[in-house]
Amino acid sequence: MSIAIREVVVDIMNGNAAMIWAGKPSSATVVRRFLEFDGVGQKIATMAANTLVRDFRIPVSDRYSIDISVDVQVRRVFARMGFVSENASAELIIYRARDLHPEYPGIFDLTLWELGRTVCLPTRPRCEKCRWSELCAYAEEVGADT
Repeated sequence: MSIAIREVVVDIMNGNAAMIWAGKPSSATVVRRFLEFDGVGQKIATMAANTLVRDFRIPVSDRYSIDISVDVQVRRVFARMGFVSENASAELIIYRARDLHPEYPGIFDLTLWELGRTVCLPTRPRCEKCRWSELCAYAEEVGADT
């Protein structure tokens, strides 16, 4: 544990990391609390908040501040599906996710990451195995060429 993390957990949270999500806080509060850790940026903070809510079912009062965590997989799938251009910035992708699902933009995160890692590959994507191919601009384009 780094000194900065130890300081936050021990000094601010009285040694109890569960204070990050105690009391059914807003999603903005949870993300902000993760941002208090030295070296944690927006991507890791929202990914951590998303993991708490999605995987551990930690109750929060809302989910609208849990953004998508943009990485190479998410970027590729979002662009191929036609939601953003190939050269879209991380900020544009985040705002597009907010536009598509304002109540919980991070809901796309794990699905798109897994899709990009297993099916929507950088070269030779396996569109025929994708359950979203009927909604995908890239799959439609590739299908039209065959």
